[in-house]
This record gives sequence, C-alpha cells and structure tokens, in this order.
Amino acid sequence: MEEQFDYKKLGLKCGLEIHQQLDTEKKLFCRCPAKLQGTREPDFTINRKMRPVLGEMGTYDKAMLTEYEKGMGITYEGYNDVVCTYELDDTPPFSCNVEARKVALQIAMLLDANIIEEMHVCRKNYLDGSVPCGFQRTMILGTDGYLTLESGKKIRIDILSLEEEAARKIKTENKQNFFRLDRLGIPLIEVTTKPDINTPEECRECAERIGLLLWSTNVKKVLGSIRQDVNVSIEAGTRIEIKGVQKLGWIPVLIKHEISRQLKLLEIKEELEKRKLNENDIPKSPVDLTDILAKTRSNFIAKGIKSGKLLYGINFKGFKGIFGRELMEEYRFGTEVSSKVKLISGLKGIIHSDEDLKKYKFSNEDIKSIIEKLNSKENDCFILALGSKKELKKAVDVIINRGKYAFKGVPPETRRALENGNTEFLRELHGGARLYPDTDTEAIFNTEEEINNIRKTLPEYPWIIIKQYSKKYEVEERLIKDLIFTGKLKLFDVLIKLYPDNPSLIFTTLLETTTALRRDGKNIDNITDNDFLEIFKLLKNKEISKEAIEDLMKIKADTPELSIEQIKTKLKIESISKAKLKQLIVEIINKNSNMIKEKEMRAMGPLMGEVMKKVRGKIDGAIVSKELENSIKEKIKELK
Repeated sequence: MEEQFDYKKLGLKCGLEIHQQLDTEKKLFCRCPAKLQGTREPDFTINRKMRPVLGEMGTYDKAMLTEYEKGMGITYEGYNDVVCTYELDDTPPFSCNVEARKVALQIAMLLDANIIEEMHVCRKNYLDGSVPCGFQRTMILGTDGYLTLESGKKIRIDILSLEEEAARKIKTENKQNFFRLDRLGIPLIEVTTKPDINTPEECRECAERIGLLLWSTNVKKVLGSIRQDVNVSIEAGTRIEIKGVQKLGWIPVLIKHEISRQLKLLEIKEELEKRKLNENDIPKSPVDLTDILAKTRSNFIAKGIKSGKLLYGINFKGFKGIFGRELMEEYRFGTEVSSKVKLISGLKGIIHSDEDLKKYKFSNEDIKSIIEKLNSKENDCFILALGSKKELKKAVDVIINRGKYAFKGVPPETRRALENGNTEFLRELHGGARLYPDTDTEAIFNTEEEINNIRKTLPEYPWIIIKQYSKKYEVEERLIKDLIFTGKLKLFDVLIKLYPDNPSLIFTTLLETTTALRRDGKNIDNITDNDFLEIFKLLKNKEISKEAIEDLMKIKADTPELSIEQIKTKLKIESISKAKLKQLIVEIINKNSNMIKEKEMRAMGPLMGEVMKKVRGKIDGAIVSKELENSIKEKIKELK
C-alpha cells in the first residue's frame, strides 16, 4: 500500500532542471553537423585520463573528486565528417551559433525571463569523461522568469542557460568508459526552476508544461532530446538531485520514494542517538580477515582469497539492525552503502551481518571466527568486503564515512533514477567550485532590436492550443499533448486540411498506429511527413481505404527507399467499386449458404473476414460491413 505524506507538514520543496537539445543545423561552438550518427561505426578512437582542476575559488569540487577516485579510463570515438579538432580540445571555440541563440531567446521570452544583454561564456567542470576538455561551455541567457500551472500557481524560473550537449556514453568495459563525439556540442537549453514546487503532482505538471513549451519551438523532437533532473528536499532532510528522469510518470513515484528514504534516514539518526552512539564508535580502520577465512565454506570468498584478494571486516558498534533497515521498497540502508561502494571502488558489493549470512554459505565456525576477530558483540553489525588492496582502501573509506554520516541524517548527493522508482548514488552534489569564466570567447550581446524581432515570432502557448484543438476536434486533451510531444502537431494541421472528413483517423494514424508499429520493432523514423501526406492523398482520392494505411506504413518502415506509390503497387491495392464489391459478396454468400441457413445473422463475423481478405485496403470496411449485412438479410429471406 502506498504511503501517504503530509507534504506541507514535511516542508517538501522540489525544483526542476530540464535540458533540451535545439534543432539547429550546426553545433554551438563549431560548424560540425548537429546530427547523431546512430549505430554507425566510428572512424577513430582516442584514449584519455581525467584529473580534477581547481575552480575559480581555488577549491576542488567534491563531485569531481568522487569521479577521479573511480579511476576510470576514457575512450572517445569519432567520425571524420562530423567531428573536428574543437571537439577533441585541440583548437579554440568558433563564434556562438546565432540560430541556437535565437531559439534560446524565444524560449526565455515564453517563460517571461529577463534577457541578459551581455552574455559571458563560462566553463563548468566535468570529470566523468563526457567532455574531452574536462568542462562544458555554458552561458546564462535569462533569469527570473515564471511558468503558470493549471491552478494559476506561478513557478519561478531561476535561470535559462544555453550550453553544449555532452558526448553520448556507449558502454563501460574494464574500468573504461566509451563516449561517442557526434552528440558533443549540439546546442542545449537548460531551464532551472526555483524550489517552488510543493507536491509530486505539481512537479509532474510543471515538467510537462515546460516540455510542451519547449517542444512548441524549434527543438529536436526525438527520443532522448529532452532530459529531466528533479531536486527534492524536506525540511528535516537535505537537497537531493535525481538525475536521468526519463518519463513524466516517474516523477511522482521518485519523489515519494525519496521522501521515504529521507524520513527513514532521519529515523536511523534518531535511533543511533537513542542508543547513545556517536561517530567515535565507528572504527577508523578495518581488520584483515583473510587468514582466518582462507578455508571458509563460502565458495566465492574462498576463491577470491585463493586468487590473491583480501577480506576486510569492519565492526559497527551498536549498529545491529541499522544496515537491514528498509529505506525504500526493496532498498535497505545496506543497499545504500553497497551501491556507493560499488560505484567508487569497483567492488561487486558488501556483506553485512543484518543479512542472513547462511545464504553466502558461511559455516557457524566461519561466523564465530569473524565475530571473535572483530570483537563484535550481540548488538553490533559487521561489514565484510572482498577485493584487491587498492579497491579495499577506497571501499573502506566509503563504508566508514557513510557510517559516520548516519549520525547527521541525509547526505547531499546526486542520485540516479531507476525504473522501479528508487534511486542509487551517482556522485557527490556539485557545487559552485567547478564554474569559472571561459577566456577563449568574447562577450555575446543581445540587442534590443534583435529581441523585439524575436518577440514577434513567439508561438501560442501550448496549453492554449491543447484546449482549442480538444474542443474543435472533440478529442481528449492528452491526444493533443501526444501530438506535441511526438513533434506531429504541424503535420496534423497539414493532414486535417487535406482530409477534414475524419480527424479521428488522423489521430489514430499519427499516434496509435505508429506506437503499435514501433512496439513491434518497426523503424517508424523511416516514415517521413511527406509519406503521411502521400498516404492521405490516396485516401482522399479513394485510391485506398483506411484499412490499407497500416500495411503501407509497415512496408515503408522496413523499406524506406520505396515511395508510397511503389508500396501501393507492391501490395496490389486497387480501388474497388460498390458494384464489384456487391458481386464479390454475393459469390461468397452463395458458397456459404449452409452457414447462413444454420446461423443466419451470426454468420456475419466469419463472412466479414472472408470478404475482407479479398478487399482489404481497397474499400472502406464500414461500406463492406453495411453491404454484407444487407446481402445476408436478402439471402435469409431467399432461404426461407
């Protein structure tokens, strides 16, 4: 049963960071095409290592240090025709993409933001390898805007930034991250709200409205072009940044699970206080258990030790039951510590005594030996970690420091969203220490004349369009939203002018049919707007029936080199007259007169299937149904 929360009493505050790629021909600071290369094999690779650098204030960003401690290598994969020396950090940036800046200004105006007249490019440090130079170029373009929700509540927009997209991560193998450089440098707008959102549902609506507004401008309308990060805090807890929220429906679940996690961590803090424990009760170093467990019955421990790995133990005084505490559904405090250990040290995980140790095949003698060596008491909890000396050094630091933070409550972190609504540690929370001015670029000016000209081109707000279209075409608002989020609203406008008789069919084709075909593994991206236009021209001219649409789309998805007319010929679709239809129906009825004699009108279903096998795609199914019904009635009278 889902837990209910009093969000006002908890002091829930949420904020959003939404990143959206802009649909420009070129990248932001070079003239390479702003187009992904899909699964095309790269032309070259370059290997690099990343090191942390000092920020403008002369300090290291904690999140950068966490990334550095992972010890990851980086391989960049590039293409000769879409990647230049700028992406490889071998030449300075070109001038800023004017087209991208105009789209970003349009978005800023739609959010009623104050436009920055003199923009300065800054460097934002990243050490995860996603940017070869170690920093992302970004510039603040607008501040202090707002977005209005359905209720009338205004959510303040803190800043809007125009920046570069990072490289796309392909895989991780043997402590080596692989990135493709085709995505690097694509213009990106970042919209950051103030923490004015006070319920999970408000957060979802705000994200949806910002997304709709962005997609009403010239942005890339493809899967993965928009990303949402959610900041969550409660009064007694702290701010947590949740990265990689891929779907709007995830937002309320993630927030509720994060509230639960923070409340349970605060309960752990209170429980430790009740037990009169403090940070000094946590040991500063581990105990080497390698020798006493060398002959353990636990196979993976024995094999690990035999291969040269070490087994360390840490005893947490008075922590019995703490590591087994559930924070979220199927997620315990031990899981929280383990996931952080895995990410930073590279170990597969940890074992703690709040678990059933028998599942690891430890014998009673093994457990007794561990307890004696660690001097562990009945109310204690011990941790076991198996790995190399280097891995264990990192792991022990994580375990001890995370244990100490349990006395403070909720650590500020950046966490990764998981599909089940839970989150896991990704890195420490970034701070201002990673931002500093870029000395390679000049100031960029937004003139009053340019701003006034752009203001004349602003589109209507999407929520107004949604209500207008929903009323005009008598459909649910969600269908209009889906058209916007699939980038098909303009296409719908073209098709409805061409074929105004059946708006429902256009909605079904653009939304439901495309979704069903994509689910079946068809590459719907091969069907262009012009293809849809050709299909509905055939429909208007009665050269095909609506039943032929899906068949045409299927073949086009598989063979994009064929035109719609060629596919029509391939399928042998020719319109059929009512007279010819009547003749065909009579022939089928005469062949099945016994069935009609026995079932009468109940024979309608099977006979409809027989007729449609012959005429599918050639004439509207409703016409077939009506003609067949009349013919069956005539046959029944004849047989009587």
